[in-house]
Amino acid sequence: MMFKDQVAIVTGGGQGIGRAICTAFANEGATVVVADIDLAQAQETVHTLEASLSTALAVQTDVSCAAALEALVQTVLARFNRIDILVNNAGLGLFRSVESCSEEEWDRVLNVNLKGPFLLSKAVMPILKAQESGAIINMVSLAGKTGGIVAGAPYSVSKAGLECLTKALARELAPYRVRVNGIAPGIIDTPMAAHHPPAFIEAIPLGEKGRPEDVAAAAVFLASENARHITGEILDVNGGLMMD
Repeated sequence: MMFKDQVAIVTGGGQGIGRAICTAFANEGATVVVADIDLAQAQETVHTLEASLSTALAVQTDVSCAAALEALVQTVLARFNRIDILVNNAGLGLFRSVESCSEEEWDRVLNVNLKGPFLLSKAVMPILKAQESGAIINMVSLAGKTGGIVAGAPYSVSKAGLECLTKALARELAPYRVRVNGIAPGIIDTPMAAHHPPAFIEAIPLGEKGRPEDVAAAAVFLASENARHITGEILDVNGGLMMD
């Protein structure tokens, strides 16, 4: 098992891609902290993991709130005494044009999708630096590279900013042997992708939507020793929809 005796925090782990990532890490021996604003969904993920004899903990948290994230980190340290992997997966999809987006909507999306990973990464950095090991994985998006073909401006901008933050963190943490990478999913079969028109899906070269498990497999790879010499990279998981 690749992550035996390691502790992974996954935000937005209560459903969809986040739940698949929690399952994938647990299957590789990690203790998984399922952090989600919806405690019931986080607990459902934990029950699933515990059914397969994995160690897991559900924590309700708001990734846009610094105090909540500091409390999350302290809870994890008090319970497990270490943090090895952080997956900043929690995200808010709001499909608005610039003209139709209110200031409040803009702030809400940026707070969840960009400020949240900034705050939580900052909170765990001293721990990872002291251990001189660890990995941070940020969930960016194809929309952040294209300006959003069907995704709206606030979502696309937040993900572009997160891609840049990923590279900045990678540079800061490289001297401490802590790696930081991103995953840019394309169209993944989750409720967030339900709005995509059929023609857009038909344009995927591999011919189908991705599955949450496809993204989870990428996260496992980037957090593992198999990716020991990879940092500052954005890994596309999009079926060939965009090749760069």
